[in-house]
Amino acid sequence: MLMTTTSTLEGYVITKYFGVVSGEAATAPQELRKFAAFIKKEGGGRHPEFEKLTRETRQMAVLNLEQEAKEFGANAVIGVEFHYEYMASDGLMMITVSGTAVIVEDKKKR
Repeated sequence: MLMTTTSTLEGYVITKYFGVVSGEAATAPQELRKFAAFIKKEGGGRHPEFEKLTRETRQMAVLNLEQEAKEFGANAVIGVEFHYEYMASDGLMMITVSGTAVIVEDKKKR
């Protein structure tokens, strides 16, 4: 599945628009609680476990977006945007990704 943050795909023609699709993923493991405590205590800095968890959660959200787009029959998603929410009190991180599901055709094959 092709995905882009732009409204077009270089080298492709959009032949059909399906509308907005989204994917969500949330996690609340112990690592997030540790991260919240780390930030409160240290006031910042890098936290490798949190970074890894963020990547994994984002990938899960993208997979959910892709699945929804495929259900429409799309082969691409344009205008992709990510939104991150972190609720320190609950140790919950939610990532939402959305975009427009479309069908694209390669200009060279037309």
